[in-house]
This record gives sequence, structure tokens and C-alpha cells, in this order.
Amino acid sequence: MAVTSARNMLNMKERHFDHESRIEKYTLADNLPKQLSELTIRPRAIPHAYTLQKLTPKDKESVIDFLRRFFFLDEPLNQTINLLETPESRCFELEEYASSSLADDASIAAVDENGDYVGIVLNGVVRREEVDYTDKSDDCAHPKFKRILKLLGHLDREAKIWDKLDPSCHTVVEVRIASTHTGWRGRGLMRVLCEETERIAREIGAGALRMDTTSAFSALAAERLKYKKVYGLFYADLPYAPHPDPPHLEASVYLKELN
Repeated sequence: MAVTSARNMLNMKERHFDHESRIEKYTLADNLPKQLSELTIRPRAIPHAYTLQKLTPKDKESVIDFLRRFFFLDEPLNQTINLLETPESRCFELEEYASSSLADDASIAAVDENGDYVGIVLNGVVRREEVDYTDKSDDCAHPKFKRILKLLGHLDREAKIWDKLDPSCHTVVEVRIASTHTGWRGRGLMRVLCEETERIAREIGAGALRMDTTSAFSALAAERLKYKKVYGLFYADLPYAPHPDPPHLEASVYLKELN
């Protein structure tokens, strides 16, 4: 749906590998002044470190809790149609859509020293032989979220990504939802999470990464991460789609091929 933050990469200080997962620790101090001068932003209080951990279906409740606080209410499409009317409102169809990616074993979170999530990227794995362009919105009982699903299905069908990828590419990792804690934005955390996503994609033999962007912010993030736009549409051209306010005028599909 959208990425909420992407900035310059942080320095990696320690790595630890085991048979099940890879855990990394980063510090935020070494190149920070140079990064800040390049971005022309003011320094903020800096947390000391975080680790990356693979997410599984067992993490569903904590992932949904994080997204309810830092993504669902802020995402432009959700805001435009008032999908969640209050901070306490819930759209279980949206929650199921988000958490379904956990089963693909490709999603990751950044966890601070207190064990709390500070960033999440939910990734799905799709394969050429499993392509299904049927309209999934037909089965959605929530009238507002149905509009979003119908839009995402339209993007999928019209982008025709498999026609744009080399025939040897049979697996694509999709960056479906990405969000950071508001207190951690602007520090490069999302770039680290997306680069870890790329590492995972290479590890499982994926030939490309995909990111569907639904806001001007997420489109900018995709371009900074060296994704290439392969399809775009203006919301005004689809009567049933949500129509966010400027600058969020377009939905796009981006690809990044892995050589």
C-alpha cells in the first residue's frame, strides 16, 4: 500500500548468524552529522541500537497493534475514505490483508533495546506459476476497504509485471506494507529494512522486488531505493477508487530487478 519513511542508511556495527535467523545491531552516531547536513534536517534524540528480527504468524497481534498506531490511520487512502473513524476503530479485513503476508516468512521488524517494534516491513512472495488476476474485492464485506482492494487489484492486472521481467524470473518479493515509529523517522531505518528485504529476496532466489505506491511519499521512497516505475494511474481516472488530496494523486507499481 505505502511506505511511510525512507532515508539514508545507518552504520552496521555487529552481525550474528544462527541456523534460524540473522540478527543485526546498528548504531546511529558515526556518520550522522554528515547525513544530517545532506538532508538539511535538525538532529533529534538518538536511540542507541536496534536489532532486526524475522516475523512469523505468531507475531500477528503485536504487528497489528503497531500498524494500528503508526500506519492504518495515516495512510492516505485510508484517510480519504475515513476507513477508521476513530483511533479505536478497527477494520478486520485490513488487518487480515496486512497479516496474511506473515505466512511467507519474508517480513522483518526493527526492535529497540526495550523489545518494542520501531519499524516493520511486511513482504509477500509471489511466483509466476501462481498468478491470479481475479478481483479479490468481490469477497470483501467491508464496503470502504473493498474500494481499496479493487484499486490494488486493478494495479496488479494492468501492471503486468511478469511481461516486464526476464522469463528466467519466477519469484518476486513484494514490499506490501512498510512503516516506522514516528519517533524513529528520518534516521535511515526504512532503508535498512528494505535492504534486508533485498537480502532475503536474494536468499530465496527471487529475481525482483516489487513495491506498489499509493502516496507521493511512498513513490519518492521507491525511487530513492532505486526501484523503477513500470505502471502508474491517476486516482481521478478510476471513479470507484479513493481520491486522496494532493500531492497524493497517483498510484504506481515499481520494480527492482536483482542481478
